[in-house]
Amino acid sequence: MDMDRQADEAWILSVQRKLYQWSQANPGDNWRDMWGWLTDIRTLRCAWRRVASNQGGRTAGVDGITVGRIRARRNEARFLEGLQAELRLGAYRPSPSKRILIPKAGKPGQHRPLGIPTIKDRVVQGAVKLLLEPIFEAQFWHVSYGFRPGRSSHGALEYLRRAALPFKRDQDNRRSRLPYPWVIEGDIKSCFDQISHHHLMNRLRARVGDRRVTRLVGRFLKAGVLTEDQFLRTDNGTPQGGIISPLLSNIVLSAIEERYERWAYHRTKLYPHRTSDGAAAAASARSTDRKAGRCVFLPVRYADDFILLVSGTREEALAEKSALAEHLRETTGLELSPEKTKITALTEGFDFLGFHFGAYWNKRYGFGTSVRIPKQKVADLRHRIKQLTKRNTTLVSLEEKLQEINPILRGWANYYRYCAYAGDVFTSLDWYVGDRLWRWLRSKRPKANAHEILGSRGPSKVRRTRTVWQDRSSEQFLLSLIPVCRYRLAWLGTPEFAMSSGEPDAERKSQVRFGKRR
Repeated sequence: MDMDRQADEAWILSVQRKLYQWSQANPGDNWRDMWGWLTDIRTLRCAWRRVASNQGGRTAGVDGITVGRIRARRNEARFLEGLQAELRLGAYRPSPSKRILIPKAGKPGQHRPLGIPTIKDRVVQGAVKLLLEPIFEAQFWHVSYGFRPGRSSHGALEYLRRAALPFKRDQDNRRSRLPYPWVIEGDIKSCFDQISHHHLMNRLRARVGDRRVTRLVGRFLKAGVLTEDQFLRTDNGTPQGGIISPLLSNIVLSAIEERYERWAYHRTKLYPHRTSDGAAAAASARSTDRKAGRCVFLPVRYADDFILLVSGTREEALAEKSALAEHLRETTGLELSPEKTKITALTEGFDFLGFHFGAYWNKRYGFGTSVRIPKQKVADLRHRIKQLTKRNTTLVSLEEKLQEINPILRGWANYYRYCAYAGDVFTSLDWYVGDRLWRWLRSKRPKANAHEILGSRGPSKVRRTRTVWQDRSSEQFLLSLIPVCRYRLAWLGTPEFAMSSGEPDAERKSQVRFGKRR
């Protein structure tokens, strides 16, 4: 079974590499024969394994079937063979998604709709994504970071920090002039619910010429949702919660950076003799235009959240905000929120992807840019820990309480470890968590004296010089033990299909992935 899996993964990787290399070499053409690969049992098996390994496989769609139920009957092979037959006969039709409402964090009373497709639909969507992703990854630009393999919010923020950093020093050896004094904080109204199917399908057909594949994607878009036994049509939007939804949204939203091709990425070479790539050519154009006094715009996008750096005046930023709203309306059918789309001075700072970004003055070096932890996020974490350590939560043991709190602290620390002054914030939070656990134990054991309660503290197993709360095999997680540093753009990963099989890194990754190297 393991050998079959390795063979399937190796085969689908070879197909993805072929599609990626073709897409790079033919940016204006479309692939016309993909259905055979999509309905191949090896593609369906790869898609099934990814669906089955996901935690969401335990959640059923409208048909009530889960991954566990399919496995319990030991009919995975029969399930995939039946799905393959449905696809090849043209009998397959996507089912409506089951809609549930997820509360928005920090926004009481507000919910985010989430659609849960059936397991069968998830497998087909996964198969479609396996083939579409290499085609469009070859065309997506480096200023886009959301829901792409090897990219993350940390990469988007580091690119933003480096782009906004003053690079020229004055006679006093200080950076006193910001290259982008203004930013436009983009906010799209109900982005995933309002994407125009017409514009999306036009962009999809420009790269995929197989009508059976595009027709299948269109059926997913029109499948509808089922909420409280009521069927709702989906005339706009992408299937939120679906495996293919992030890719489809990126296909549409790439229209944002395409508007700023001159300053973001040159798709075509004006002078064939030049050897620089599109990103370097765009950087040269930005420098040339700034020196000439022309306004420059540089976008950085993470899914539907984007920042537009502006090198000109506030009036030019206001004019571009209106022009961008009109461009989005015509090319994607989306609307910018007039209230939430703000124009902010870089020195005032702004929040982006849960971080606070801004330019700060230093008496010695001048202006510098940094990514910091927002005070509100620290306050939210303190509030959450306080709620978990109230008097009405003392029925569990200290071990269970630590097992409940530690994953929250670990995830929070790993997300904010690349921020400036993160170490100071982590140290203060360690003290707060320790204090809350002390108060919680005092409430749990009201008759015990301080010496008896302090018996639950001891040297940390991770670092013996630190004293933490412990119970059996569990101990308090210390955020300050997480190494903090600045994120490096070199850490961004490259999809395996984007590397040719002859490259050393590609060969090493393939050997590790397929079990040839231990």
